[in-house]
Amino acid sequence: MSLGLRIALLLAAAMAAVFIIYRIRRSKVRLQDTIFWIVTVVILAVMGLFPSVSFWAARTLGIQSPANFVYLMMIALLFEKLLTLSILNSQNEEKYVELAAELALRCKDLERRIDELEEKISKENEQNEA
Repeated sequence: MSLGLRIALLLAAAMAAVFIIYRIRRSKVRLQDTIFWIVTVVILAVMGLFPSVSFWAARTLGIQSPANFVYLMMIALLFEKLLTLSILNSQNEEKYVELAAELALRCKDLERRIDELEEKISKENEQNEA
C-alpha cells in the first residue's frame, strides 16, 4: 500500500473523528449513527497505521491489491449505511402516512363537534329570545 494512501486513510480517520466528536457534543447525532461512524474511523485508522492488515485481508480474500481491499471495505461500509438509511426512510414514510390520516380524522371530528355546538348555541339563543 502506498504511503499516499496510508496518509489519506489516516487523515480521513482523523477528520471523521473530529467531526463525530463535534456532533456528539452538540447532540446532533443518534447513538446508532455514532457507533457506525466510530467503527468506520477505527477501521480507517487500523488500515492506515497497520498496512499489513490490509495486505493480509487482500491476500486472504484473493484481492490483488491492498488498495483495492481498502476501496472494497469503504464501499461495503457505505452500502450498509445506505441500506440502513433506506430502511429508516421507509419506516418514517409509513409513520407520516399514518399521522396524516389520523390528523385528518381528528380535524374532521373537531369540525363536526364545532358544528354541533354552534347549532346547540343557536337553538338556545332562539329559545331565550322567544
